[in-house]
Amino acid sequence: MNQLKSLIVIIVLMLATQTAYADESTNCQSSIANASYTGPYLGVENNLSNADFYRDLVCASRFKNKKYPKGFVTIFGSSRISESNHSANSVIDHANDLLYQQIYDLAYNWSKHYAKQYPILSGAGPGIMEAASRGATKAGGPSIGYTTYYGPSRNKKNGDASKAFWQYRPKKGKTQSIISDGLIFSSVAIREGFMISHSAAMVFAPGGTGTEWEIYQTIEQMKSGQLKQVPIYIVGDKKIHWQSLYSRLDDMVLRGTIKRHEVESLFVHVDNPKDVLKLLVKDLKL
Repeated sequence: MNQLKSLIVIIVLMLATQTAYADESTNCQSSIANASYTGPYLGVENNLSNADFYRDLVCASRFKNKKYPKGFVTIFGSSRISESNHSANSVIDHANDLLYQQIYDLAYNWSKHYAKQYPILSGAGPGIMEAASRGATKAGGPSIGYTTYYGPSRNKKNGDASKAFWQYRPKKGKTQSIISDGLIFSSVAIREGFMISHSAAMVFAPGGTGTEWEIYQTIEQMKSGQLKQVPIYIVGDKKIHWQSLYSRLDDMVLRGTIKRHEVESLFVHVDNPKDVLKLLVKDLKL
């Protein structure tokens, strides 16, 4: 029996040593200057191997642990709510214009005072992500981006990492880089997972199916005890931007599929994103 225990210990130690060596030997180099890691473009998620997922996992963990061990204040939101919105609904357009500016201001004011402790992280894309990245950059940064291959970066057979981080395009003047550091993942699933798990706090602005996926994923993981609870703020006028979300939650309560307190206790709704600043200071004990 003692010999068996000794053998098990030896095997465990060997596996641990091999895993540690593999972690250290994993190549996390980047092909562009303002990314700490660029995973290769390998097409749809179904194409990825275990080794591809593993590389993303190792490189993202190494990046956060070595550079930003406390984590980030992460801002999620639509890629299609721009600085100036033009739809058929003037009320929504005005609300979206205002929201973009409010997210910009929040990221700017937070970065101006607290970026050394908890930098702003976004999905490195357009829209609300652009507003967050621009605000952080204007305040002196850092502006961190976690992304994968979307849009123009997918146009080449092997992808184009140089186009993965969104650049701000003012009406007049040259495009501006608004991401100072970050990661370009091969896997969108790994990217989403780390945007959540690397967050010290999360701010959810209105968005589409992607943003709501992130909201529901985060709430469910926390509700079921699979993720450490961190401050979550859902921002923007509740009636204009979030009526459908709360109607959906009401329907779930009515059907008995959720209990209201176990979901709504996990986040705070803030109509004006500027008010998130003081809440963050309090909740992160700064």
